[in-house]
Amino acid sequence: MNDKLAGVFIPVVTPFTDQKVDLGKLAFNIQKANQTPVRGYMPLGSNGEFAHMSDEEQLLVYKTVKENAAKDKVLIAGIARQSAYSTIEFGKRIEDIGADFVSILTPNYFASFMNDTALIKYYTVIADALSIPVLMYNCPKFASGVTISPEVVKILSSHPNIMGMKDTSTGNISKYLAVKDENFDVLAGSITNFLEGLKAGASGGVLSMANYLPEACCLLYEMFKQGNIAEAERLSDELIRLSKNATDKYGVAGVKASCDIFGYKGGEVRNPLIDCNEQQRKEIEKAFIEAGYLKLND
Repeated sequence: MNDKLAGVFIPVVTPFTDQKVDLGKLAFNIQKANQTPVRGYMPLGSNGEFAHMSDEEQLLVYKTVKENAAKDKVLIAGIARQSAYSTIEFGKRIEDIGADFVSILTPNYFASFMNDTALIKYYTVIADALSIPVLMYNCPKFASGVTISPEVVKILSSHPNIMGMKDTSTGNISKYLAVKDENFDVLAGSITNFLEGLKAGASGGVLSMANYLPEACCLLYEMFKQGNIAEAERLSDELIRLSKNATDKYGVAGVKASCDIFGYKGGEVRNPLIDCNEQQRKEIEKAFIEAGYLKLND
């Protein structure tokens, strides 16, 4: 296991104000999160609304995270583009700034053609071209259903510059862990599959919930590492239930509303996404109160 990939990572949200990237709010969030036990940050992912930003905006976001992150935090930069060529070009710009890893969502515009052969070629060409270690990112719901197969993991996990993957799918994490190379790490991509993944050998998780409840996510990880499995299962069930009752219905907008509730700065989502309305925010807040994570006067 690569120590840099052991623990809980925040898939950093990008705050917008009047639809413009708000770097001040982003810096505030990173500085606040530095005080928690999270292992590191993954900006420019799905929660970061990378698909809604230009290359220049993405670079500003990444630089802000890097400049404000504590020195002991690990940085994973999302660099996915629809072509290997464009992904490499953007990845080289991230290399110039510096990162510990780059994360690459499966290409998906031509989803019906993204078979094992295409995905193996895509990731191999990128990993050969970049010096920063590559993490694959498997998230079918954000990739038109494109799913990395266990066979692709079996082949690519032996590549010297493909060091792991983030998996945000249902029912696949154990399959990936069963076939991967020993030097390849798998990160759970959701609180829903986090404990399941840890039990199967995952090194950690990139959890949207860590944007607003980082301590609880880290506590679950520590309970598991210390062998307190019964307590870990209880907490996992609680957090999964909380996520379903609070944020899952509203996606990134729900995550950002939750950030606001817990003292972080979620900011707006970017059009065409729609912010939670006041009633939806009250529903989210009520779920946190009922679960004991928020007091009525907070």
